[in-house]
Amino acid sequence: MKKFVLHLWAVLFVLALSLAIAQHRPIYPLPPAPADPKPSSQATSSLSKPHLDGLQLQREARELSDLAKSIPLDIEQVNRGLLPKDTIQKLKRIEKISKHLRGKLAP
Repeated sequence: MKKFVLHLWAVLFVLALSLAIAQHRPIYPLPPAPADPKPSSQATSSLSKPHLDGLQLQREARELSDLAKSIPLDIEQVNRGLLPKDTIQKLKRIEKISKHLRGKLAP
C-alpha cells in the first residue's frame, strides 16, 4: 500500500509539474508603432504623379544645351594656358540644371 501511495504522489507531482510548465508561456512585449506612419492613399497618389511644367523643362534643357556647347571653346583656351573666367560657373550651372531635370523626370 505504501508503494501505491508513493507512486500516486509521484504521478500527481509529475502531472502538476507538467500542467504548471504547460501554462507558463512567455509574454513578449509588442513592438512600438512606427514613428512615421504610411501616408493615406490620397497622399500617395498626389506624390506619385508630380506636375511637370513642360515649358520650364524646355527652357532648362535649352540652357543646358547652350552651356554644354560653349564648354569646348573654353577647353581650347585652357589648352593654350588661359582659363576663361566663367568656365567654372558654367560647369556648376550645367551640373545644377542636369540634377534638377533628372529629379523632375525620375523622382
